[in-house]
Amino acid sequence: MIVDGRKIADEILEEVKEKLRKSGKSLRLAAVLVGDDHELNKFVRLKEKAAKETGIVFPIYQFPKEIKTNELVGRIKEILPYSDGVLVELPLPRHIDQQAVLNEIPLEKDVDVLSEKSQEKFFAGQSKILPPAVEAVKQIFKEYEIEPKGKMAAVFGQGLLVGKPVSHWLAREGAKVSIIDEKTERPGEISRDADIIVSGVGKPNLINDKMVKDGAVVIDFGRDVEFESVSKKAGLITPPKGGVGPIVVAAVLKNLVELNV
Repeated sequence: MIVDGRKIADEILEEVKEKLRKSGKSLRLAAVLVGDDHELNKFVRLKEKAAKETGIVFPIYQFPKEIKTNELVGRIKEILPYSDGVLVELPLPRHIDQQAVLNEIPLEKDVDVLSEKSQEKFFAGQSKILPPAVEAVKQIFKEYEIEPKGKMAAVFGQGLLVGKPVSHWLAREGAKVSIIDEKTERPGEISRDADIIVSGVGKPNLINDKMVKDGAVVIDFGRDVEFESVSKKAGLITPPKGGVGPIVVAAVLKNLVELNV
């Protein structure tokens, strides 16, 4: 079965719209974009489109890739008083201290759960919202009635956006989690035993059908899965387009509403 991410996203956006209507509030979510990377620009525009559908104001603040850390921090400080939420599209250029920039966003405006304070709350089980990638997994499980408790899970990658928070959440939900990174020996042997596979590495064709057991749930954030072959074995799989992407976008807007309404 192939996950219909657009359907799940539309359901979330309808809830967002309804909550906003009932509250009578008008919310403003600021997007910070550094440089002119095509993929990052595209993802920001998808968030802008979804925001407009729900009535959320979505100003985009775009800065040159040469901007320095202290300059970017200063600009975010200027944006904060006029925003109900702020997101910084990642990754930032290498010369920028990414975490220093993310730490400028206060808890109550951190829709991506990426500042150190927000992460601390999330990993302690005290966060009001979930990181968007975690929310996406949760919504997929809810839609297709997947129960992680007692299942074997393999998570490829330990990045800030996907691997680290998702592996933590799966463990908290009762799954037995194996983390696979570039140092892991024979990753295919580990993933072949997994009931749930989540990947957010960003390496095409990293996972093939020989690494997946029949009936496994496969959630691909990084376009890492060889979809054609793996889809024939998986019980449930996210497609390269219309899979997790729309759900992550909707989750960001859901978080904005949860923090403000």
